Amino acid sequence: MADVKIAVLGAGSFVFGPSLLNDAIVERRLGTAEIALMDPNRQAVELMAGVGRRMARDTGVATTVTAHTDRAAALAGADFVVCSAARELWPRFATDCAVIARHYPGHLVTEFGGVAGISSSLRQIALIREICADVHRLCPGAWLLNVANPLPRVAQAAHEEGVRTIGFCSASLSGYGFLWQLLGHARAQIRFPFEPAISRLAVTMGGTNHLSWLTALSDAATGEDLYPEVRRRVTEGATAGNPLSERLLRETGYLLMPGDAHVRDFFAPTGEAPDRAEPSHGTPAERQARLDLMRAVGAGEAPWDPLLAHRSWERPADVIAALVAGTPARFTSLNLINAAGQMPDLPAGAFVETAARADRTGVHPERLDLPTAIRPLVQRTAAVTDMVVRAARERRAGLVLAAVEMDPTITDKAAGRAAIAECLRAHADVLGPFA
Repeated sequence: MADVKIAVLGAGSFVFGPSLLNDAIVERRLGTAEIALMDPNRQAVELMAGVGRRMARDTGVATTVTAHTDRAAALAGADFVVCSAARELWPRFATDCAVIARHYPGHLVTEFGGVAGISSSLRQIALIREICADVHRLCPGAWLLNVANPLPRVAQAAHEEGVRTIGFCSASLSGYGFLWQLLGHARAQIRFPFEPAISRLAVTMGGTNHLSWLTALSDAATGEDLYPEVRRRVTEGATAGNPLSERLLRETGYLLMPGDAHVRDFFAPTGEAPDRAEPSHGTPAERQARLDLMRAVGAGEAPWDPLLAHRSWERPADVIAALVAGTPARFTSLNLINAAGQMPDLPAGAFVETAARADRTGVHPERLDLPTAIRPLVQRTAAVTDMVVRAARERRAGLVLAAVEMDPTITDKAAGRAAIAECLRAHADVLGPFA
């Protein structure tokens, strides 16, 4: 493989970091590539680099792995920028929780939906705009491979800053487990990597990130249409533990693939799904155990397999290998700007999630025509995303309030307006003033 530099922002992640290194070095064998890991946590990023060097050494791959706490040093000359970064994720989220508890008790609290989702989006877009400015200055022309949430809002903002952007999220893969159970093949949902469902079910799905709908389902071997059977079973009471998604299937005829934990961010609350989800980094003891394991792996005293026990499902290294080495890759779900018209029912400026393939010539999304019954729901979600992105880029409080009015999860608009106004004040140190 030709020399290539991959900058990884947020590389101290205990899940994403080892997964990316394994994909790039062990599986894709990116050869003389440099992987520049960057994270403000010096201990975590240096230990992660030790893991990568161990993987390269043991597999005989000539990849260089460097560690940085300075973003500019990692980005300089990069061909690809993989971003999983979030600025002070937990303390900022805790601030939003406290604000919402005062102004809007009982309101949905996630890093994607409702007031907390809007607040999180504004912060993440502020960060990605800083990163994009650095990309233009230090590595113009680089691809941004974004994993950070709220993914479509971050990705659309990066695209509007003039950076080629792809979004990676595999939440919709969970649907294979739900389908397998609904079809009666297992009492409990099967887990990642979702075999044998992936090999035996042919699926078509898409929409926007975390709102990806199953539009077609058949037996991969025989071509038999399996969707009528799923609809019949759900109508008769079969469940895979997603009451909101299953109700929407009965109402629209189509199943949402990511599951209620993600789907709830786009619908008025009905009590079918939990109303709170906190970012999880483990207990202090668990984090320390992870650091100790990485130290042992880097020193050659322990295998790296345990670091992949709960691996990330996202695979940006597959796109890098496709574009640079010509190794073909196909994705059941990939988030791309709709400029190619792969989803004709949504605006060209929206980030949409469809199947796609990648090779040396580029990344090629597959067309998906949304069924009439679900089209307005996807269009509404894309419109909310667009308003949040506009608000963040133009730093206009009026547009933030417009997003509150549009968001269906915010049913008490007065409480939502009060909460988001305090969130803007609480995070003014990273957001700056909103006019």
